[in-house]
Amino acid sequence: MTATPAWFRAFKALVYAALLANVGAFMWDSGDWLAPKAIDQVGWVLILGVFEWETRRLGRGEALTRISAPALMMELAGYGCALFALSHYIAIRDPVEIANASAWLAISALIWLDLFRPDGARSPLRASLRWMLYAVTLACAVFWGVTGAWLDFWDAAIWIICFFVIEINIFGFDMASLRR
Repeated sequence: MTATPAWFRAFKALVYAALLANVGAFMWDSGDWLAPKAIDQVGWVLILGVFEWETRRLGRGEALTRISAPALMMELAGYGCALFALSHYIAIRDPVEIANASAWLAISALIWLDLFRPDGARSPLRASLRWMLYAVTLACAVFWGVTGAWLDFWDAAIWIICFFVIEINIFGFDMASLRR
């Protein structure tokens, strides 16, 4: 496993701090810690936390052979929250939220596939699907930005950045070349 440069660790810390501020803003904005969007945020923080934990300890091209019971429980709780929120978005018929939530769930499924079966992670099919799903999340972010839903725009943007950090953990680009 290649050592991660200090600047990338600092970047990740900054991104994750911005994410936590984002979650706090959603909690504050909703005024209800049990609101579907607040629950959605908590769920995705749990999911992202497990992804960060699992991906940062892998070497390039290594497969995950198992997940610890506590991490699995945390992950399942996160997906429970995300699915609860998705069911709410479906019930209120919010097509942008439905598209965004569905794309994130599909991205998560691809990440798990990449963790357990890294041999096909760079296949054209998986790469195309991955970029299409990220394009959906980006389109939702742009929609929220254009319509003036700034908190939703910021939320979408910070989540996209966070998941790209996870993708970097999985695919690991040549960090050594960036130390200069």
